Amino acid sequence: MNQNATEPAVATETLAEVPEHVLRGLPEEVRLFPSAVDKTRIGVWATKPILKGKKFGPFVGDKKKRSQVKNNVYMWEVYYPNLGWMCIDATDPEKGNWLRYVNWACSGEEQNLFPLEINRAIYYKTLKTASAWHPDALHQRPRTSPGSVGRPKPRLQPSSRDHSSKSRHSACSLTAPEVTWNQ
Repeated sequence: MNQNATEPAVATETLAEVPEHVLRGLPEEVRLFPSAVDKTRIGVWATKPILKGKKFGPFVGDKKKRSQVKNNVYMWEVYYPNLGWMCIDATDPEKGNWLRYVNWACSGEEQNLFPLEINRAIYYKTLKTASAWHPDALHQRPRTSPGSVGRPKPRLQPSSRDHSSKSRHSACSLTAPEVTWNQ
């Protein structure tokens, strides 16, 4: 690898770029704001309490073969008996729904969403009741790396992955209170 080479700059997502159909499809308990997990992305934030067991979904995107996917950040793989492994790819915000903005958790300790595969579709289910969050808290209590001083205490608990699922990707998390999934 060339040590003088620099990594290409990653484009930062903005709220102004979020398609209207995504905003219309948001459940009343969540809103989109800049992510505290990844500064280049938009995140899903709980703005009202979300009860344990609440199911969100399905995750929406284009169905593609893995070889056709250029970015695995916005996708899930699901096994179809007649087609094999196919990706549900939401890289293009116009093709996805609000669930594409769910980001990775910083640690397994923050995990509180669980992925479910139901009839070849991916849903997220909460594992514990999430507290409501106010958008001003984003500026009052910045999140930093795991274990940092001043980091808000996660409100939801980790879970184990459902090994009976035929979907491939990662377990999900709803951090305190940004909705994220843990790889």
